[in-house]
Amino acid sequence: MTKTPSRQRDGVAPVERATRVAMVVGIVALVALTFGPALFGFGVFLDVDLLQAYWPWTATGAVPAGAMWCRGDTFDALYPAIVNTVESARAGVWPTWTPYEVGGAPMASLPNHTVLSPVTWPFWVLPSHLAPAWVKLTELLIVVVGMVALLGRWGVRRSAALLAAFVFFTSGFMLMWTNWPHTRVAVFIPLLFWALDRVVVERRARDVAWVGLVVASMLLGGFPAVTLFALTTGAVYVLVLGWRQEGTRATVVAWAGAAGGVLLGVALSAVQILPFVMSLGNVLAGREARDATPTELLVTSVAPGAWGTCVENERWGSVNPIEGIAYVGAGAVLLLLVVLVMGRSARIRPGVVGLMSVLLVTWVWLTWFGGAPLELLQTLPGFDTNKIGRAASIVGFLVALVAAFGLDRLVAAADEGPTAPVGRRLPLAARIALGAFLALGAVYVAWRVVAVSLDAGTASEVAAELVLPAIWVIAGIVVLSAGLMSAKVRRIVPVAVVIMVVVQATMFARHVWPLSDRSHLYPVSEAHEFLQANIGEERYASGAMWGYPATSDYYKLRTPVGHEFTAPAWKELLNTVAPDTEITRTYSRFSDLPTREIGDNPLLDQFSVKYWAVRPSQVVGELAYPSGRPSGAVTLDDGERATCRLPAGGLRGLSVEATRAIPLEETDRVQAHVRVTAGDQVIEGVRAFAGTIPKGPIRIGLAGEDLPSSGDAEVEVWFTGTKQPVELAATDDGLWCEAVRPRDDGLRLVHTDAGSVVYERLTSLPRIRWAGESRVVESAPERLDLLKKGIASDEVLLDEPGPFVADGSSARVDPVRDDAGSIEVEVDATGDGYLVVADSIAREGWVATVDGEQVDLLPANHAFAAVPVPEGRHTVELEYRAPGVSQGLVITGGAVAITAGLFVVPLLWRRKRSGGRAVDDQLDAREE
Repeated sequence: MTKTPSRQRDGVAPVERATRVAMVVGIVALVALTFGPALFGFGVFLDVDLLQAYWPWTATGAVPAGAMWCRGDTFDALYPAIVNTVESARAGVWPTWTPYEVGGAPMASLPNHTVLSPVTWPFWVLPSHLAPAWVKLTELLIVVVGMVALLGRWGVRRSAALLAAFVFFTSGFMLMWTNWPHTRVAVFIPLLFWALDRVVVERRARDVAWVGLVVASMLLGGFPAVTLFALTTGAVYVLVLGWRQEGTRATVVAWAGAAGGVLLGVALSAVQILPFVMSLGNVLAGREARDATPTELLVTSVAPGAWGTCVENERWGSVNPIEGIAYVGAGAVLLLLVVLVMGRSARIRPGVVGLMSVLLVTWVWLTWFGGAPLELLQTLPGFDTNKIGRAASIVGFLVALVAAFGLDRLVAAADEGPTAPVGRRLPLAARIALGAFLALGAVYVAWRVVAVSLDAGTASEVAAELVLPAIWVIAGIVVLSAGLMSAKVRRIVPVAVVIMVVVQATMFARHVWPLSDRSHLYPVSEAHEFLQANIGEERYASGAMWGYPATSDYYKLRTPVGHEFTAPAWKELLNTVAPDTEITRTYSRFSDLPTREIGDNPLLDQFSVKYWAVRPSQVVGELAYPSGRPSGAVTLDDGERATCRLPAGGLRGLSVEATRAIPLEETDRVQAHVRVTAGDQVIEGVRAFAGTIPKGPIRIGLAGEDLPSSGDAEVEVWFTGTKQPVELAATDDGLWCEAVRPRDDGLRLVHTDAGSVVYERLTSLPRIRWAGESRVVESAPERLDLLKKGIASDEVLLDEPGPFVADGSSARVDPVRDDAGSIEVEVDATGDGYLVVADSIAREGWVATVDGEQVDLLPANHAFAAVPVPEGRHTVELEYRAPGVSQGLVITGGAVAITAGLFVVPLLWRRKRSGGRAVDDQLDAREE
C-alpha cells in the first residue's frame, strides 16, 4: 500500500493544518487579550482615560497607568461627532453642520467622521460605549476576509493568508492609528487588490462593481491619503497584470475595467465626496508636502518601543509615536528573508512575489529614505499635500503579503520535504546582491539609531527597548537555521514562527491599545451641568488644563476653539487673542490667559464668550488681610473643622495657609471644604488636590459675590480624604484666614466645585446681535487691530461694502430658532442695520433670507457674518445647505442603480440563456 504521510483524507497536509490552527488560536487570543472585554461592556475601547489629566475630571482621579497620551483626536473629535450624527439622524435630522466648535463646521455632509463607512455600523445599532470595540472587530474580519480571498487567488496556503491578515492588522499603522479614520480605510486594502485582480484577470461586469464597492468604502472612511497610496499601488499592479494578459484587447479591457471600477466607487460615494471636494480650500489650507520619515524610526519595525510609544507619555524621538512606529514584528521580517533565501512555492502565481517585493522596497525607500524619488513623487497632485509617512499603511500590507509568501514556503518545505517544487527564483548572484543591499540598509539604520540617540542623550532608553526584540530575532534565526538542517525541526518551524509573530504582536497591542474605565467616558461634572443650564446659545472658553475643548461637541456646549477644520479667518481671530492658540492646523485651545485679559478682552466679547472655566486653584480677586498675622498652627485630621471670622462683604473665595506640604498618592482623593455663614445666607466651596497639598496659601473658591455687606461672616474649614493631618496657620483666636474679594476685572465668580471655578464675563456680547452702525474695513490687519482694541458693541466691521451704511439705528432682536444649521430671528429695527451672527458662516452653503427673500450674507468682524436688514419688522432666516450634497445624492443614486445592474443583469442573462436554470459562476480553481 502506498503511503502518503504528507496528506490527510481532507486534502490538508499536517503542518498546514497545525499552522492554520495556530493562526486561528492566535487571532482569537489577540482579541481576547486586548479589546475583547470591551465588546461586552467591560471597559471602553477608547482612550478616554486621558481625560483624567484635565480638570474637572482630575478631581475624581488621576490618569490610570498605561494610558496612551497621543490619541486625543479619537475621543475629542471623531467619537463625539459620530455619536451626535447618529443621535440627530435617529431624531429625523441629518446634521450637515455642527455649531459647537470653532464657530461651526460641516459635519455629516463630509466623510471626515466616517459616519457612512461600512466599518462604522456598530455606532448605528449598538450602545455607543460598545461601538469602538465592535468597529475594531469589524476591521479584523474585513482584513481576514480580504487577505484570504486575495492570497487564495494567488495560490497561497490558507495558513499563510491568515498570517498575512494578522501581520497587517497588527502592523504599526493599524495599531497606533486605532479609532482614527485611517484604519477604517486601510482595512479595505486587501479587498481592493482582490477586486482589482478579479477585474483584470476575469474581466467580468460584476468585478467592476466589486472594485466600485471597495473604493467607495475606502472613500467614505474619511481619510483620503490612505486611499491615495492604496490606489497608486493598485494602479501599478493593474498595469503590470493587465500587460501580461493575452492579447491587446484583453489588456485594454482589463485596464478599462479597473479604471471604471474606481470611477464607479467615486460615484457611489459622491454624496460625501463631492461636498468634500468643494470644501478642499479649508481642508488643505496650510498643508504642504513633508520630508521622509526619519530613517532611524525603521528600527521600530521590530522594536516598536525604541523611541517611546507615548504610553505613560513616554517618547524620546523626534516624531510623534503615532506617526513614527513602523512595527511589523521580528517574525514577519524573518519571513521576508525566507523569501529571499528560499524563494516562493511553485503553486503561487508567477510574478506576484517579485512584483510585491519590488513595491515593498519602493515604498520603504520613499517613506523612510526619501531623496530625489520622493521629491519627484511630491510634484504630483495629492502627494504634494499629504505626509508620506501615511504610506506606512501600504508598507504594512506589502510586508504582510511577502511574509505570507515566506510562511507558505516554510509549510511547503515541511509538508513536502526538501524536494518540494520551487517556483523560479532569482539567481544566486542576484540574491546575494539584494541581500547585501538590504544588509547595508540595516547597517545604515543602526548607525542612525546610534547617532541620533547619542545626540539626544537617549541612548540608554533606546538600548533598553532593543533587548527583547534582539532576543526575538536571535531566537527566530536559530529556529529557521535548525529547520534547514533537520527534517524533524522543519516540521515545527512554521508553527514556531507563527507563535513568534502572535506573541510579540499581542504583547505590543496590549501595550498601546486602550481599555478605559467606563466611568471615564465623558463624565458630566457639576461645571458641565452649570454651563448646560445657563449658557443658552452663547459660548464658554477655558484655560489650558481645564476641560478638553474639543469634547464640547459631546457636551453640546459652544466654544470658540476646538478640533475641527477651521476657516482661516476664524483662526486669525483666535490667534489675535493669543498667538499660541492654534496648536495644529485643526486643533486650537486657549492658554491660561492672565485674569485681566479674561475679563477685559474685546475679542472674547466678540466671540460671545459668556463663561470662562478654570482649575479650582485659580481663584482671583483682592486679598483682604486680617488684622493679625499667624502665630501658630492648627492641625486638622480627616473631617475635623477649624473656624475663623471675616468682615462682611462679597467673596470670591477664602485663602488659608498650609504650613507644610503633603505629598499625595494617585489614589488619594483629598478635598478642602469651606462653609461661610453670613446672616441667613450659607454658601459652600470645595477644592480638590492632585499630587500634593502645597505649602503656602491655599485658595478655595466661593460663589459669594452677593453676600451681605453688614455683620461678620462665620467660616468653617475642613479636609476630607486625608491620610495624615493637615497643618494650617492659626492665630490665638483660631484658624488664620483671608477673604478673596471681588474686584473690578469684568468677571463674576458664579460657580465652584471640586474641579472647577467658573467666571461669568460681564462684557460678553450676544452671539446673535444688532449692529446699528457699520463701516467698511477691507484690510485684514486693520480689522484685526481694531477688533483687538475694541469697537462699539453695536458696530460691525464689514469686509466689503453692503447695500447700505448703518448710522445709528437700534432694534429688538428675538431669536426664534437657533439650531445646528438653521437660525430664525425676529427683528424690529428703527432703521437700516445689520444682524450680526458671531459664527463661522460667511462661507459657501449658508443662505440668508429676509422675509423669504434671499439676501447677501456678508463677511463681518473678520470671521463672522452679517445680514443686511432694512427698517421695520422682519423675519431673518439662515440655513446651511451643504454644497454638493444634492448633486452628490443624485450621482450616488445613479451609481447604486448601475452597481445593482452590474450584479443583476449578467445573472438574468445567464438564466435566460440556460432556459431558467441557475448557472453558477465559474471560479478560478485557486479560489477553492
